[in-house]
Amino acid sequence: MKILVIDEWLPWPLETGKKIRSFNLTSQLAGRHEILYLAYVDFPKEMDKVKAMENRGIRVIPVADVRTKKWTIPFYLSVLWNFASKKPFSTVYHTKDSFANKLREVLQCERPDLVHCEWTYLAPFLECVQDIPRVISAHNVESDIWKRLGENSANPLMRFLGWHQAKKIERLERDWYPKVDHCIAVSDEDRKVIESYGAKASVVENGVDIQYYDVGPVEIDENRLIYVSSLDTLSNQDAVDFFVKEVFPLIKADQPQINLWVVGKDPPKRIKEYSVRDPSIHVTGTVLDVREYLLRSAICVVPLRIGGGSRLKILEAMAMKKPVVSTTVGAEGLRVEDGKNILVANKPSDFCSKVNKLLLDKDMARSIGEAGWQLVRSHYDWRALAEKQNQVWESL
Repeated sequence: MKILVIDEWLPWPLETGKKIRSFNLTSQLAGRHEILYLAYVDFPKEMDKVKAMENRGIRVIPVADVRTKKWTIPFYLSVLWNFASKKPFSTVYHTKDSFANKLREVLQCERPDLVHCEWTYLAPFLECVQDIPRVISAHNVESDIWKRLGENSANPLMRFLGWHQAKKIERLERDWYPKVDHCIAVSDEDRKVIESYGAKASVVENGVDIQYYDVGPVEIDENRLIYVSSLDTLSNQDAVDFFVKEVFPLIKADQPQINLWVVGKDPPKRIKEYSVRDPSIHVTGTVLDVREYLLRSAICVVPLRIGGGSRLKILEAMAMKKPVVSTTVGAEGLRVEDGKNILVANKPSDFCSKVNKLLLDKDMARSIGEAGWQLVRSHYDWRALAEKQNQVWESL
């Protein structure tokens, strides 16, 4: 078949969970189908991204990126202006006429057999698609993330923003999920929500490249905790704030030699300042290869309070046999069992207690890490998950 994928960006480099999922599933299926990838591209700066996709047998159809540069005054003004709109900010921000025009042109010239929308916020582009199957890949139930932001943020403005955007996003989801031929969810919990809106949905879970993370033995720093995430999102920033302010001081009281490594792209200034105020906190920013940081760490922490879908960061840690301590929200959507292949805690004191258990009991830490590795090997290999997505495509 000829499959047209539409996305906000090319999923390279593999620096966010969404990109990791999009790249692995699409490249796994590129040998079986002709895949066209329509996305915003900033030429010539992003030519390496085009080459990375084409090296996997995926044909890129670029759209000039005319979106307002993020974190600038015009960007913040557009956020404020969105309060008067009925549409979610991310839909207004990403759905430009130039993209819609290019989509119409590609539909006419290429005549694809199916259009796969790789992000819910882009669903309005599917108005251009007639008489062929349409699929939405819901990486999260996005409205849930914003509801949780409204519930957990200490900032009154952010609580209002979360509530305000959640209403708009849920309206978009309720409108578009039933309109398309099929939706792909990343967890059974998300599938149930999507089906409650009257849509047809299947689960294609998040996965991990087990071979990629099998990098052999290295000397581990037994006093190193690590949190890996894309730090340009509010949910991951909130996780760092929660852990640094409420959990890490409790751990340090018992384990004064402990260090925390916060690894991920584009941390804002206030997150970077944690490492200035406390030399036991290390904020790296973007790194070339996250594996070396994971490999040297004793424990992976996932202190998320806001989120949806399922967490690739947990699967990656498990693929390296690292014990994981996570909140319930962080572990959502995964086939994990507290006390067997992960430790789950929500209150700061409980989170501290479980981290300390693993630091003091090396046999327990080794057992949890080994069980996590067995889990990802059995259920989360990208090859098997790509076959699930392929079944959805072929059924349509």
